[in-house]
Amino acid sequence: MKSSITRAEFLRLFGATLFAAGTSSLSGCGSRTNDTNRLKIAFLTNGPINDFGYNSAHERARLDVQNALDDRVETQMVENVPETADASRVMERLVQAGNRLIIPTSFGYQDAAFDLAGRSPNVQFLQAWGFKQHPNMGSYSAKMYEAWYVCGVVAGLVSQSGKLGIVAAHPIPPMRWQINAFVLGARSVNPAITAQVIFINHWFDATLASEATTTLIQQGADVVTGVLDSSRAVAQTAEARGAYLIGHNADLSQFAPNRILTGTEWLWGKLYTEVVRAVLNGTNLNGKHYSGGLREGYVGYREFSSRVPQAARAAATEAANRIRSGALAVYAGPISDNAGRVRVPAGTTLTHDQIMGIDWAVQGVSGQ
Repeated sequence: MKSSITRAEFLRLFGATLFAAGTSSLSGCGSRTNDTNRLKIAFLTNGPINDFGYNSAHERARLDVQNALDDRVETQMVENVPETADASRVMERLVQAGNRLIIPTSFGYQDAAFDLAGRSPNVQFLQAWGFKQHPNMGSYSAKMYEAWYVCGVVAGLVSQSGKLGIVAAHPIPPMRWQINAFVLGARSVNPAITAQVIFINHWFDATLASEATTTLIQQGADVVTGVLDSSRAVAQTAEARGAYLIGHNADLSQFAPNRILTGTEWLWGKLYTEVVRAVLNGTNLNGKHYSGGLREGYVGYREFSSRVPQAARAAATEAANRIRSGALAVYAGPISDNAGRVRVPAGTTLTHDQIMGIDWAVQGVSGQ
């Protein structure tokens, strides 16, 4: 899943004084690095930034920040940082190197960031998907379930078999609330839709993802998607086997040019730029949580391909507009799980925090 370089290569390239962990690598820096008045910002990812997925979305966002605030910031990305003690060591070196805002982009970094925040009062931390609070530590998330719902509307109207196939990483809340939203969107336009999920228990393994996609297609799924750090193998398999594809995280059209319908995308750049501007203007993160969805421009969906019928385009666009206006909430009751238990009663709507903790599957979902 993760590309890496040896410790010797790493130290040769980047110097032993900056990083202690030999499994990570530094990606990009802002210009004019000798300007001490610029805010130094470091991002960390747990995978490669060329994954056409979750990590590449953060790299694009880093570049957005650099481009928007170039005269005021100096940014760098450290990729392939394991969610182990290495993360703490890497962040400590980043603090020593003068970075005053550190953005760990994976939930697995939270404990290390929280500990370091307590020992680094002059540095601020912005933790992805975090919930721990500290005077110089904030957190952020995004309502990706809104984009998934819109893509589900497309899938529900395009599918002829009534069967969707989903390849997912792990059976944990961040996977569940994305899968559920996709299926809720599909069933909003076709209540007979069902979805089969295969968890590969890996953030991305091309072989496992391809095998799982093949299995789902053989079982009758004519629209497939991947809830993975990178869904490139899902896209390639869909293209080869003639299933339609809903992409995730990034533009996957080059891997499924004849089968892609649309796809979700993270738009972290706007969120990051807003937070960095606030920090530059003297704001202390102080436990603040930043979150938004389609309305705020923090998530989105790819342009519909020519294979999406006009009726599906119109229905999906209407759903997106209703979400933006507040007229439609993805997790508004009544919603039952796949065992028939009412999870969201009629007249109630889950909060964003409640959605983040979902550990159940909606009606119509089955799988390992």
